[in-house]
Amino acid sequence: MEDNERISPENYSNWFALYHLCQNIGSQKAIHISSVEFSKILNLSQQTASRRITNLEELGWIEKKIKGKEQIIRITKKGADVILLMYKNLKQILQEILIVGEVTEGIGEGGYYVRIPEYLAQFQEKLGFKPYFGTLNLQLSDLNYELLEENQKNRNPIKIEGFKKEGRTYGSVDCHSCLISRLDNQDKKLSCVILKIRRTHHKKNIVEILAEPFLREVLQLKDGDRVRIEFLNRI
Repeated sequence: MEDNERISPENYSNWFALYHLCQNIGSQKAIHISSVEFSKILNLSQQTASRRITNLEELGWIEKKIKGKEQIIRITKKGADVILLMYKNLKQILQEILIVGEVTEGIGEGGYYVRIPEYLAQFQEKLGFKPYFGTLNLQLSDLNYELLEENQKNRNPIKIEGFKKEGRTYGSVDCHSCLISRLDNQDKKLSCVILKIRRTHHKKNIVEILAEPFLREVLQLKDGDRVRIEFLNRI
């Protein structure tokens, strides 16, 4: 079956049914379930739930055996491929959703660490620019922070190695290339990196952005302004 057939509108209800079957099967190979039980899961009538199972079987997404009043349902490879396609599509959608942060006052932590020679040398060598001695701090909503974290999981960072100096340990830092722009004017987009710092004193959902220029000045930003983050394709 071609991808465009799998995602056709007439299959939306079948996707939903397949998703809930997979959710209830979990790591098991099969599930014992009656059409009454499945109707409760889907919040549909027993007749409709039974029809969904028949549709899934006809599509080749499941295999069904009858045992007494119960059905033993197993997801086929074809059905697993459909779930995988759904996952890939949703993953792409999530990566394209706008990630927006609000400019907030920092605590001077970023500027302090950027100036440390061992960090600065690595920033210059691995990022390809001498960074401004300070970071732009953005406050993200819970949803935007989760989207940011999910994006970072799927991308290969530029790693700044940690080190020891004068009896103190300085942690490693992951850098994710991105573009930022004012949300109200996206004509000017600046290349920079998001710093994923192992240890930080910032409050919840704060991210630090490192760039060559002074971002507040170049983008004319003040506390409360909203900024869009776009990841560059480094996956």
